[in-house]
Amino acid sequence: MDEDKWLKQLKDRADQGVLRDISFTPELEQKVRNRLRKRSRPVWVRVGSAGVAACLMVFAMWQVWPQSEDQGPSESIISQPPPSLLPGGALETPVLWKPSPVVKSTYDNKPFAYMGEKPVRLITDETSIYEGQQQKFFWLLDGDVASKVEIVAHSRDGQQVELGTYEVMGSQYDAKAHFPSGLVIPDPGIWKLQILSEGKHFGQVFVEVKAGISPSNRSLVEPLIRQWLEAEGKKLNWLGADREISIDLLHVEAPNAEQRRVYAWIRILSKNKELSSGISAPMAFDIQYDGNSYRVKGFEMPEDGNRYQSSLEKIFPAKVLEKLKQRDNKD
Repeated sequence: MDEDKWLKQLKDRADQGVLRDISFTPELEQKVRNRLRKRSRPVWVRVGSAGVAACLMVFAMWQVWPQSEDQGPSESIISQPPPSLLPGGALETPVLWKPSPVVKSTYDNKPFAYMGEKPVRLITDETSIYEGQQQKFFWLLDGDVASKVEIVAHSRDGQQVELGTYEVMGSQYDAKAHFPSGLVIPDPGIWKLQILSEGKHFGQVFVEVKAGISPSNRSLVEPLIRQWLEAEGKKLNWLGADREISIDLLHVEAPNAEQRRVYAWIRILSKNKELSSGISAPMAFDIQYDGNSYRVKGFEMPEDGNRYQSSLEKIFPAKVLEKLKQRDNKD
């Protein structure tokens, strides 16, 4: 086919296709002729007319495509930071930071429920995990595990808390091994409880730790504090024996089953009109188990005058001080 005729047909195709807005000038035609003449004969035969047409279209588009003078990165491209690793080597993605689902199962015709999946599963009341308060956990282990394991808690913001070393015991339910533990997780949020066997990652369970005071601790400590405030005469005798008491619990620290440290805002008003006395102040109470029952063993409250702030900071932890500050702002 005559070269001029072939080029004219190619130009007509381009005018009807995606290149219809490109001006096919005589200068562009000459550049294409020069490019084709430089090609060796064997390659021309192998490529054929279809390949040449494709090359011509690419060449034409390259000639007319707008070139950016600024060779920097495009503003439309948003660079994403590489994913970080969770302790244990798992990629950190949002889906990981949620409580492990509760699974109901049976063993020997007896039902039981657990969180997580093999090789580490956890039996606990997932609704009763509260900040700073001990919770009972019963662990089920499968696979090759050492005679002792460690528990390390990891928060989403990177906080790490070592929760102790525990001796692994024999089979329980459908698991190869098990062990019980009483754990205190300091702050609310989603936490990863990681089991280490011989210092290496063995498995994990994600739990949600709630803010505030657990219902069981609230029902335990509030009546004890009220009873003590009604009967206390050594330090509160000036209020009289007949008192109206209001208790606003702020925080409970329960490091184990035998001890409680309770922080509360207390209001006491004497019902004796002649005294017309009262008190409204933050107090801290120590509650202990004496072998038979829980009792209030003592209390602290800030001093008056210029020593108020320093004594306040000495008695109350940071998270309680923040609650007291928020309370002052509301008043």
